[in-house]
Amino acid sequence: MQDAKQLATLSKETFAIIGAGKMGGAILDSLIASAGIPPERLRITVKHRERAHQLGERLKLTVATDNASAVRGADLILICVKPQHVVDVIGEIAPAVAPNALVISIATAVTTSEIEAALAKPNAVIRAMPNTPCRIGHGMTALVRGRHATDASIAQATALFSLMGKTTEVDEAWMNPVTALSASGPAFIYMIVEALAEGGIRTGLPRELATLLAAQATLGAAAMVLESGLHPALLKSEVTTPAGCTVDGLLELEDGKVRATLIRAVTTTSEKAGRLVPHPKP
Repeated sequence: MQDAKQLATLSKETFAIIGAGKMGGAILDSLIASAGIPPERLRITVKHRERAHQLGERLKLTVATDNASAVRGADLILICVKPQHVVDVIGEIAPAVAPNALVISIATAVTTSEIEAALAKPNAVIRAMPNTPCRIGHGMTALVRGRHATDASIAQATALFSLMGKTTEVDEAWMNPVTALSASGPAFIYMIVEALAEGGIRTGLPRELATLLAAQATLGAAAMVLESGLHPALLKSEVTTPAGCTVDGLLELEDGKVRATLIRAVTTTSEKAGRLVPHPKP
């Protein structure tokens, strides 16, 4: 939830969003709808002219394809392109980046040191890892500060991504596990919701009702963890009454090794994130 002080850190900034795709577009929508940033302080780029025209028509603002022009004079620059293009894009815009501009990259696997090397100037750099629920205001974003980033830089990034959910600052050494758990995690949850709904269908529930019940149970359980601060095991015990039906269901999950499978899913994804090569050499 944004407070007045957080919004004030954004209210007078000029933003450049390089690559207004799904996540870049979500950031843009939040700046307009939640922070009230006027169009004249938003510089947006996309790769193709046709897409620029379509997005500009929808949002009633100017969308271009010239990245260097977009960042010139911007206070906060968001790099929202694919990981393999980040270093090239930063090299392209570096001469136009103002000395006091904050550069934020949301690309997987591109480190703050790689971004700083491509900039070749001492700008504050922050690496952010948002997830897709940011698009509906229920996201989670992990922030890593670069060598020149200050507490004020983190405050700006926090204010920005708090428009779309929760934020936390982490050590860069944790970013592979963060990617696995937070960024890839929604895909794992969708599979769980799908499976729970299929269980409801198997017992005779209509598909729409089963999906509603499974999704709301997931949302409510997650909210209980966040709001109560209790360990999930304690909350699980509150549902599991002696000789009740829940304990039989939990036994089925244990027999199916659901717990171990989810742990391996996060571990394997984290290891893969560490092997990604965002900008392979030709």
